[in-house]
Amino acid sequence: MAFEGVLPILTVPCRESGEIDYGSVRTQIAALADGDCDGVILFGFGSEFYKLTEEERRELVRVSVDAGSEHDFPVYTSVTEQTTTAAVEWAEWYADAGVDGLMLLPPHMAGPGEDDLLDHMRAVGEAVSVPVMVQYAPENVGLTISPETFARLSAEVENISDYKVESEPPGPYATALLEATDGEVDVLVGSNGKRLIEILDRGGVGVVPTGGLHEFYVEIIDRYESGDREGAIEVHDRLLPMLNHSAGGETFVRFDKEIQARRGFIAEDATHMRPPTTDPDDYVVDLWRDRLETALEYVETL
Repeated sequence: MAFEGVLPILTVPCRESGEIDYGSVRTQIAALADGDCDGVILFGFGSEFYKLTEEERRELVRVSVDAGSEHDFPVYTSVTEQTTTAAVEWAEWYADAGVDGLMLLPPHMAGPGEDDLLDHMRAVGEAVSVPVMVQYAPENVGLTISPETFARLSAEVENISDYKVESEPPGPYATALLEATDGEVDVLVGSNGKRLIEILDRGGVGVVPTGGLHEFYVEIIDRYESGDREGAIEVHDRLLPMLNHSAGGETFVRFDKEIQARRGFIAEDATHMRPPTTDPDDYVVDLWRDRLETALEYVETL
């Protein structure tokens, strides 16, 4: 199983100058590996992929793959291009660069139909031999895709059998997808794992969160898989106050960078958000920081 467990999205550490701190990429990956995560994914929404140049993406992949190899730690990248030709080219480049698998965000800008989406996803999957996880994020991109289309995709393309579900709520869709495929695919939940317990109850196998508090997710899944569902819920309940005040635009990215800098995963001066960005008001920031203190105290007990 290629995609399972805790697979955080890499945050891209930037200095005030706007330059990427590649040293902090390495220390971030080291922290996630040491924290018993199961891999890291580049170029999700939490990586601000839409603010990166082509060369920055290439260098981030080179550095991350090298850092991952030092820790025997899987590195995945997301294919986000809106045209099939570009998506296939990037998928092939990422695979050649040594990533362990791909996440695929279906194109959405032109409002394509499901047959066109199927053609696009099939082309990307068939272009590479590494495993591919499809990201279904209708709230982010404004595009819905039926479980039956994904079932057909996985039946036709051998290396596409994993799905990151971020519909709201994700549970009913996850169940529909598993039923449409007779349980032949694996489902993970995104959206920082707010519905992680429900997804696990419905047969999911993992979560794609931010990385600053990754120990929460590792502990939740460890307890759940050991049969301690109530213990998993207890840990999840401790995490929810943080998640409830991290929503809205890029707020969750901003807050994750602050956590990672505070914990030494990235440099203290590598928390810059490239403009334009989301600026939460002082009330939200103060409320969130109060809850952060409680979360950091608790994480030390795990």
